[in-house]
Order: sequence, then structure tokens, then C-alpha cells
Amino acid sequence: MQIYLVGGAVRDTLLERPIKDRDYVVVGATAEHLTAQGFVPVGKDFPVFLHPHSQAEYALARVERKTGSGYGGFSFCTDTHVTLEEDLSRRDLTINAMAIEVDEHGNVLPNAAIIDPYHGQADLAQRVFRHVSPAFVEDPLRVLRVARFMARYHSYGFAIAPETLSLLQAIGHSGELTALSAPRVWQETARALLEASPMAYFDVLNQAQCLTPWFSDLCLASILPHAKTPLQLPSLPQLGEEEGGVELSSEAQLAVMTCAVTLATPLADVKRWCAALPLPNLVQDCILLTHTHHAALMRWHTLPSEDILRVLQQFDVLRRPERICLSISALQCAKPTPATKVTEPTAFDPSLIHACVTAIQQVNVQAIIAQGYQGAAIKPQLQLAQLAQINAALGR
Repeated sequence: MQIYLVGGAVRDTLLERPIKDRDYVVVGATAEHLTAQGFVPVGKDFPVFLHPHSQAEYALARVERKTGSGYGGFSFCTDTHVTLEEDLSRRDLTINAMAIEVDEHGNVLPNAAIIDPYHGQADLAQRVFRHVSPAFVEDPLRVLRVARFMARYHSYGFAIAPETLSLLQAIGHSGELTALSAPRVWQETARALLEASPMAYFDVLNQAQCLTPWFSDLCLASILPHAKTPLQLPSLPQLGEEEGGVELSSEAQLAVMTCAVTLATPLADVKRWCAALPLPNLVQDCILLTHTHHAALMRWHTLPSEDILRVLQQFDVLRRPERICLSISALQCAKPTPATKVTEPTAFDPSLIHACVTAIQQVNVQAIIAQGYQGAAIKPQLQLAQLAQINAALGR
């Protein structure tokens, strides 16, 4: 049995990037051999095992054959005669088809050299995404993976090899993208939106003519740049600073980024897109609330106090103040669109919105009850007190 560290860990080591996940390939072993050593099987489509101590993923070396449509339309062979080179040949990009031998604990063997049968090191040095073999077109998920890699590595200067872009376009024209599952499409998209250059993801899909069917409802043409460099949304730590220096959770960051990407799209189309993918509730809430109220948020200082209170109530700011904060962040990082542009350059003032939120939070319903108001009479008095606080916050 021989064990190799493969794929992203080797790639990111050469790029001097932090390694998040370590994946291993086992050559010359069987599933029974690994389970006898305490490895725990987890793979449904092919044998993948968790190391009994590190919990890292170990997969038996395999070759595959296309048997049906979509990401899961493959049969696999994992017998002991499958070589490392055969296993690497089924991978998507040459920079992901490198390996290095390790011991049973995952430590690189002394004097071990990088095994690179498909010239991934050369493509890494030249900053090129290049497919390993013509079998690249058999897996439609690779379109999304290449786009996601561009979102991650765009700042390194990567480009897609022309022949690989042609294969991406062939996948788009084949109709195979419809065979992908909605959860997997969203998983890849969500990961891309949290990368350093999220718009590069959609830029690649646009170049590959693969926006249909999953992104055809979105008006991305108005935010995708004409230049080669994709639009950069603000980095996530900057978004955290908008919340008083507290770093946003991954789900909150995702809500802001997804909302910013969809702002140029009409609300009806956005709702249809949201229904097609399994967006988390916070993400969907941020999108729909921002679309519904973005005109009010952009012209906050001109709104009557009654309208301001109504918007704050619809955001449910007393119980969930984070939702309006995420909408504000989305508007701050989105490229202006015809729907959000205003004539006054200082019209959008987040500080005024935050001041109004703080103002109504200061109203104490118990104090109103203490004044003798009961039952149905409490709500009108509460709203009057909230309006008074809003007026005071805005200097009216």
C-alpha cells in the first residue's frame, strides 16, 4: 500500500497558500484492508475513508467511465491494479493532478519528489488553468469548479487555457448543466461568493456561455465588466468593519455578497432564482428585504418618519437588527444600478439608518404600560413614542 497527498494541498503548498484540507489517495489497497486498519468508510459513490485519528479523507485510487448524465453519471473501478497516474488522469485541471508520497501518518516521506505526470507545476508557474484530458467534458460540475477556482486565484493572475475554455463552452452547449442538482450548484456558488474575487466566478460562467440554466434569471450583464479584470466586491474583513469591527459570520458574509450580486435583477426574477436554489433563510431574507426596500434605504433622509418606522418594522429590527445591517452592507458594496442611483451624492447615509434603529430600540413598552395604557391602546402609544424618537434622531 502506498499513500499520496494529492490535489489542492500540493497546489497550495507550491503557491505558498494556507492548506485547508488534505486529501489522500491510496494505491494498492482494498476497502477491506483500510477498514481492518480502523479507517471509517464514508463514500457513497466510491470508497472514501476517514483516518481513525486525523479524520482526513483517504480515497482508493480509481478510474472512471461515463455511464449517464450529470455529476453522478459515472462508474468506478478501484481494484489494486489502478495506478496513481491513472487516478490523477481523471482529475479536472493539471494543477490539481499532482501528488507526493507520505507515510501512514500523512507526513511527507524524506526526499519525496512531487509526482507530476500532467505538467501541473509548469501550468502553475505560468498561471494557467488547463484540463488534464478530453474526459474533462464528461463532468458538468467542472464548469462551476473552474469558475470557483478563478474566484479564489484571480489575484494571482490566472487565465483559462483557450482549449480548456472551448471545452467549458462545449459543456454549456451540451445541456449537461441541467443534470446538476440545485444543492450542488448552490454549494459551489456559495463558496465562490466567499472568495477574494467573487465576480470572477460569474465572469467565467459568462465567458463559457454557461449562465444558463442556473443563472439566466439574474441580470449579470449590468455588473459584469467589459474589461478582463472582474468587478471586485469589497473584501470580507471590510464588511466586518461596517458592523463596528465585529467580523461577520460566513452566512452573514454570504448574504451580503449574494444580495449585492442580485441587486441589478428585477424582484420577480430574483424570487424565481431564490426558489430554484436552496439558499439559507438569512441569505434569502437579505435579498428579498433589500430588493423590496432599497429605494427607501437609499433616500432615507427624505422619507416621512411614518414610512421610516414602517420599513424598520418590516425588517423586524427590534428582534433581528442584523438584517437591516446586512442590507446596508450589500448596498455599500454593490455597483450602483439604475434602481439604486440617486441624484444627491450624499443621499445614502447608513449612519442615519443606524440612528433610527437605535432610536426605536430605546422606547420602553413597559414605561407605556406604567402610564396606564392597556390592551389595544398600547400599540398606538408605542408607535407615537417610536416616531418621536425617530424625529429626534433625524433632527426634525
